[in-house]
This record gives sequence, structure tokens and C-alpha cells, in this order.
Amino acid sequence: MPGVPIFAAAVRRLLGAATAVAIAVAAASAAWAQAPAHAPADSTVEGVAATKAARERAKKVAAERAKRYGECMATARRRPQDGFEDAIAWRAEGGGTAADHCAAVALIGLEQYSEAANRLERLAQDSLAEPEVKAGLWDQAGQAWLLDDRPENAIRAFTSAIGLKPGAPDMLIDRAQAWAAKGDYSAAEADLSAALNLAPSRDDVYALRASARRYLDRPEDALADANTALELNPGNPEALLERGILRRMKGDDAGARTDWMKILNAMPDTAAAGPARQNIETMDVKPEGAAPAPAPMGSDAPPRR
Repeated sequence: MPGVPIFAAAVRRLLGAATAVAIAVAAASAAWAQAPAHAPADSTVEGVAATKAARERAKKVAAERAKRYGECMATARRRPQDGFEDAIAWRAEGGGTAADHCAAVALIGLEQYSEAANRLERLAQDSLAEPEVKAGLWDQAGQAWLLDDRPENAIRAFTSAIGLKPGAPDMLIDRAQAWAAKGDYSAAEADLSAALNLAPSRDDVYALRASARRYLDRPEDALADANTALELNPGNPEALLERGILRRMKGDDAGARTDWMKILNAMPDTAAAGPARQNIETMDVKPEGAAPAPAPMGSDAPPRR
């Protein structure tokens, strides 16, 4: 089968430069920054004053924790080693779960993916936070397992995330990437179809499903998906790359060249440009009718929304 899947488009959103994982659980900052106010239930003047004072103290503590959490995560993204050391120091000072999360994110930046994934899974299992936050932690763990090239572990983590937050298309896309990494394009296609049922205007998902369907020997369906992706977003480089491969498979060298040249001319800095250039070179040097050479996975790194 010529070409390779463009599931790295999901990596653009998820992983890209691994430290992008740091911002995946936006809700965590608020959830972990809270300082409960145990104010006395007293209606006297003194009691009301004490209640107000306790609430003000709790508010101040929460603000300080949120600020420290944000600073730690920013450092973990930009300077992972410093971020890890900061997180460990904060943990010793009572930073708790927020510090643990920051340390795990820093470990991803340090490319210690397995250790990061294990820490994130423990956080997800032990956390008393809302299901959405726990789902985000499982999702991050899945991303780390993917970076560690362990798709089976990633599938398990993503499945846990989906169980806590059903109806989230991004998590289905994440799991589809893991299925693709495992070589199970049928399962990947099913998750992408489910994601499109929830978010029917996602051009990136149509491009991914086109790739999965090509690997399932469904070139017509794959081409329909690539075309839909380009109708939604004419500048989607992965969809252009995929359509070019599909056109080349059909013997439409001119159409394939047009798609790939569009990437090189208008999007030369995207990672899709590398495979496009390679396929053009392969097409030019090989006999007429030869299939495109396998191209490295393409993505617009750095990515995750």
C-alpha cells in the first residue's frame, strides 16, 4: 500500500512538540487551586465576620495556588528540567496534586514518556476532581504512551478518558490515532466516524478518515473524505497530501502533482511538505504508472489545541 497514514495530523493537535500536553487539562488549574473555606456556621456578628475572613483567606490561598500552578506549568513547557525541579520543590512545600501534575508534564518535555504516563495514570486514578479533569488526565497519559510508542497502553488510557467524558470528539480522535499506530485502521475509522457524528464540520477528521479508509482498501470512500476535507478547508495540507496519494494511485499523475505542488507553494513550512516533495521526486524518477513511494508521516508541528 503506497503512502503512509497521516495520523500525525492528530499529533499536531495532541502532541506535536511534546510539551504541548501541558495545556490539555485546562480545568485542572481551577480544580486544584481551590482552598475550601471551613467557616463557622454562626449568625452572630462575630460569626459573620469570622465567616467572611475565612472566605477571604480561602480566596487568597486559591489565587496563590492557581498562580503557582500556572507558573510551574509554563516553566515545564518552556524549560522542562527547571519545571521538574520546581514541581518537586513545590510538592515538598505542600503543592499536592497540582505539583504532581506539573512534574508529569515536565517529564514529557524531558522525553521520559513512560514515567510521565504512569504518573498521569496514578493522578487520574487517585484524583477526587470532577470527571472532566480525570478524563483529561487519562487523555494526557494516552498521549504520553503514544510518544513512548506503546499504542496498546494509549488505547487503554484513551478508553478510560472516553468513559469519563463520552461525547468528546477530540478523545475519539486521540484513540483513533492510537488504533492507527497499532495498525488497526478499522477501529481507527470507527472512532473517526463517531467523532464526525459529533463534530461534522471538522476538516482535519475527514482527512484522517481518508487515510484510514485508504488503508482499508476503500479508495473511493477515502477520496470522498479528502474532497470533503478540502471543501471545508481548501488549505488543509494533510487532505491535499492524502488526495494526491489517492490520485496517484488512480494514475492521475497530473492531479497528484497539482495537490502536492499546492502544499510546496502555499504551505512550505508544514510537515506535509516533506512527503509531498518526496512523492513528486519519486513520481519524476520512476517509470510512468509507478505508485508513490512511502512518505514519512506529515503534521503541522507544533500542534494540541
